[in-house]
Amino acid sequence: MTLSVTAVLPTALALELANGHCFRSPAPHHVRLDGVEALATDRNSFTLRGLKSDTAYHIEVESGGRTHSLTVRTKPLTAVLDPRVFGAKGDGVSDDTRALQATLSACPPDGLVRLDSGDFVSGPLFLKSRTRLEVTRGASLLGLRDMASWPVLPATLPGPGGVPAFLGSWEGEPLTCHAALLNILSAEDVMIYGEGLIDGRAGFDTWWSVDRIADEKRPERGALPGGNATGWRPRLIYAVDSRDLVFEGVTLANSPSWTLHPLHCTNVRAVNLSITASADSPNTDGLNPESCTGATIAGVHFTVGDDCIALKSGKLGMARQALRPTRDVTISNCHMQDGHGAVVIGSEMASGVYDVRVQDCLFTGTDRGMRVKTRRGRGKNAIVRNIAFDNIHMEDVGTPFVINSFYWCDPDGKSDYVGNTNPLPVDDGTPSLGGFTLSHIHCTGIRLAAAWLLGLPEQPIDGITIEDFSVRYAADVTPEPPDMAAAIPAVARRGIHISHARHLRLDCIDIAGQDGETITLESVS
Repeated sequence: MTLSVTAVLPTALALELANGHCFRSPAPHHVRLDGVEALATDRNSFTLRGLKSDTAYHIEVESGGRTHSLTVRTKPLTAVLDPRVFGAKGDGVSDDTRALQATLSACPPDGLVRLDSGDFVSGPLFLKSRTRLEVTRGASLLGLRDMASWPVLPATLPGPGGVPAFLGSWEGEPLTCHAALLNILSAEDVMIYGEGLIDGRAGFDTWWSVDRIADEKRPERGALPGGNATGWRPRLIYAVDSRDLVFEGVTLANSPSWTLHPLHCTNVRAVNLSITASADSPNTDGLNPESCTGATIAGVHFTVGDDCIALKSGKLGMARQALRPTRDVTISNCHMQDGHGAVVIGSEMASGVYDVRVQDCLFTGTDRGMRVKTRRGRGKNAIVRNIAFDNIHMEDVGTPFVINSFYWCDPDGKSDYVGNTNPLPVDDGTPSLGGFTLSHIHCTGIRLAAAWLLGLPEQPIDGITIEDFSVRYAADVTPEPPDMAAAIPAVARRGIHISHARHLRLDCIDIAGQDGETITLESVS
């Protein structure tokens, strides 16, 4: 059992207790601050608030008959700015964009912009380095529903030596997109935190019914009312080429597309957030680190319309211009509740994904637990290595583990090149997967299969260890494919199915109630 600090803020500290329980503990932890009880909670990841800036605190956590302690100093704070002084109304009706942006622009380094007790309606805002934005309990930042008021970000900007710098993006490609509600562009040391609400207010009467304005490829989707510019749907929070970012505590709701999207960022922390969107909302992934180095995701609760967490690194065109894998990611004490996949790799992963550890998490109601989706054409640098899942509980999940090397994404996704199950020549488009360790995984109410792992016949999955894996099934299920590929049949209550893999190790497998064999292997060594 260990106690660690996951986020240090000017007026708050986030901590995590690793105690072998997933997301919550059976009994509350008692947290003392300088000897005085400050919090009792059963959440293993929690935040102490209302603290003084630049102050050292001694913290003790009593849990399970043991006490853990540490001392940590809050961040310094140079100023606290109230947007109402700059003309914001916070009445839930007035457009506060200009006043909020003026406040953020005027904020000195290590200063705090605080949204307190109001509903602030705004279009896209831009945060500079060493800015702190706090949305307090009872306050909200609400996206303007007038879509034409959201400016666009061009795909690229002129860069040094004639090399373009990426700016706008859509699903792994540099493309013009609308600016997010909150944008962090080439900045460092930015914090967005609090107990309030950041709500994009997207819906099927606005962003969710449109891919982009004047989309010549899909004219049936129409144009945005009053819009003349072209851009793909925005994110709720978008960070590009930035570092040392902290997102803590707030509720992120109803994003126009991906909710929190750091692209080409370093040292990103997402802690104790609540990320939510309706189950039928399109592309509302919760958190998508793309080509990022160093991400800590702790204590986040997801209930979204697409993948909860998706680790990405762009499509082949972006990888050819800037080979930047996603690596060094830790995901712990999170609750993935509903969504297509709990923790997903891909499908945009042409620069590779390395060194991912997922532990002490609870997955409930998702279509899949771990999901790796790739395809021929992602490129020779589309390498996935060293992926570990440990101490995971799953309830009412479709399929706990999926690896799909025939994922039918993109315009050519259903072509013979992508879907052919016969060996093709290994070429510059062939991805490579391996180094998966899945241990201490306990699942109930499983609907489709315990695991469905498909390597390419010409490039088998290289290294799979599954140990201490227990599965029990739901009683009444309708057969469905475990994932999206032409060769995947509809199944129900199946065991472990693995094809085209080598260096496989299975130990302490406890599967009961399946239809058919417990384990089926095809071209596996």
